[in-house]
Amino acid sequence: MAQVRKILIADPDIESVRTLTRALRARGYQVHYAPDGSRALEICVLRHPDLVLFDEACRLLDARTFIQILRTNPRTEEVPVVLTTTNLDVDRLRGLRLAAHLKKPFNLDEVLSRLEHIFRRNEAAKDLKNDAQEIEGSLTQLGIPDLLQILGMNKRSGKLSLERGSERGEILVTEGRSVNARVGRVEGEKALFRLLAWTEGTFTFSPGTNLGKPRIDRAMDDALLEGMRQADEVNRLLPSLPPRTTRMVLAPDADLPQEQHPVTAQVVDLLRQPRALGEVLDLAPAPDLEVLGVLITLMQKGVARVAEGEGEGSGPLLGPAELHALRSRVLRGKSPLKVVTAKVFICGNGPAAARRLFAQLPGLAAVSAEPKAVKSGFGTLGRLELSEVLHLDFCVLPPAEAARPLWRPFSAGAVGALLMDSSEAAVRLAHYLAWEIRVPIAVLGSTVPDKLNGAPAGSIALGDDLTEALRGLLVQSLHPAPMTPGVQSETRAASSG
Repeated sequence: MAQVRKILIADPDIESVRTLTRALRARGYQVHYAPDGSRALEICVLRHPDLVLFDEACRLLDARTFIQILRTNPRTEEVPVVLTTTNLDVDRLRGLRLAAHLKKPFNLDEVLSRLEHIFRRNEAAKDLKNDAQEIEGSLTQLGIPDLLQILGMNKRSGKLSLERGSERGEILVTEGRSVNARVGRVEGEKALFRLLAWTEGTFTFSPGTNLGKPRIDRAMDDALLEGMRQADEVNRLLPSLPPRTTRMVLAPDADLPQEQHPVTAQVVDLLRQPRALGEVLDLAPAPDLEVLGVLITLMQKGVARVAEGEGEGSGPLLGPAELHALRSRVLRGKSPLKVVTAKVFICGNGPAAARRLFAQLPGLAAVSAEPKAVKSGFGTLGRLELSEVLHLDFCVLPPAEAARPLWRPFSAGAVGALLMDSSEAAVRLAHYLAWEIRVPIAVLGSTVPDKLNGAPAGSIALGDDLTEALRGLLVQSLHPAPMTPGVQSETRAASSG
């Protein structure tokens, strides 16, 4: 029989406690309650909970004192503490040794997901304490940052081998410090920062001590913080550049200054002959973030450009890293599937929009010779195989107001929508998908309709090139706007008024 996990909620807000308690008990957790920090400490010693949700509003003992006392007691030193707060100040939380922090008002799905993640991480931590044991697992269950933190806390030495599809990587750890990393032809800190962005795949940790020459000289916490910061910035910059397979080169009449920043000099030297963007990133010694920044600046100044003969559709729609990120986005914590299918909705006025899709999107396979959905305006038009494990279905919904009850149930798995024209019905459907389903909108044309400005997950006009618009939409879907409590209900109220 599975052990029932005990969770202590320390929070003076009774309504918040009731809401959390119902959700936790529905998941099979046993829940204890304390109205203040002093009572919470007493329950921890007597009941030994598996996790504590401690609210910063607790009196008698504040969060910092509560945690300090827990860590000095052998019975409670390893109990994970999650701080709940209405005012998230990351600097104020430093040094608290928290398992996580959650901002109020709660998104209950997020709370439950975070707690389950903490328990999985703690189980892995117990396995990693065994010096002689090799362990393996899934990165969707336990991410690389968590693995490295656990290895750091336990002062472990060995090799963390990583696989993501056809890609392979490894991180070497000595006494809890990452000393080297490799992925593809990249090594050292640059490779470590790339690997920290992997959210899907498998890992194997093999204990060992003969790990070769160190190439990384950072404390583990510092490496993780900087690596995750750079990964976020890289994801923000990538939509400004062509796909990784696109070849780039210096413009023939490029006006290059004599004195150049070292990273600029690296990139300029590489672009003296046509090279794929991914190759430039691999060969330049500087971190990916710095190389991308230089590339964007050079393109904006006309110094670098896409090589001749490199049409926008000449390479794959998305690179390997983007494909993996999109697949993870669609799964969203679900059980891994061999083949994942995402949906893109086509918002247009009549069959012309669907026929334009087939005429202008290479590789799109229709579900039949003339899909019924073209004329009926409801169903799946066709499928695009992005990779062996990721497919993209193009779907249509009837834009008439009377069909609104069909929109939500059929939109499961949506990652975005293409607005093919500015007809009132098409814009109304796109508005629903943007605000109710919270997917990004890519507009075929030069301007975003007023009703779509300020869409939660973004709305952008990407010109008349359908392939480029689709690529931009998929990249945008990898960086959705966070769910802000209350925003959706306010928007609904505004749109209905």
